[in-house]
Amino acid sequence: MLSRESRKSYLFLMAHTLKRLCVTSVAAAAIFATATVTDASAASGGAACSVTGATGSLTFTNWTAHHVDISGWVKDTAADGHHVAIRLVSIDDSTGWVTEWAWHSEYDGNGATTSFSTYASPSGDALDYIGAQVAVIEGSTIVRSCTDYA
Repeated sequence: MLSRESRKSYLFLMAHTLKRLCVTSVAAAAIFATATVTDASAASGGAACSVTGATGSLTFTNWTAHHVDISGWVKDTAADGHHVAIRLVSIDDSTGWVTEWAWHSEYDGNGATTSFSTYASPSGDALDYIGAQVAVIEGSTIVRSCTDYA
């Protein structure tokens, strides 16, 4: 049985896939009509969400199927004794594999913000869908979280 968050991600992907199929069918006709097809330039985007006690955002640049540069931040918005964190979530469209990357945490309490820059370059999976998961955490247990995709 899928967790609530996994079901949300699955439903989001299904809706997003239908949108992509509609757009892709028109684009496919244009691509096949040309004699030479070159690789598209790297894309950019962002994902952000807030949950009671935390807010955060990731900005994506140079996004290809196998690499993305990331800048992000997470802010603690409640004096509740919990720490907050943000992480990249990626989905490989061909396998459906969801990868939850390492957390970037903020431990300094209400009003504190942590900013960072990093990248993701998976060896086997593709970065077809990428997003941000923001969470309020107690120890290693997620108390509340939200997820948004670019």
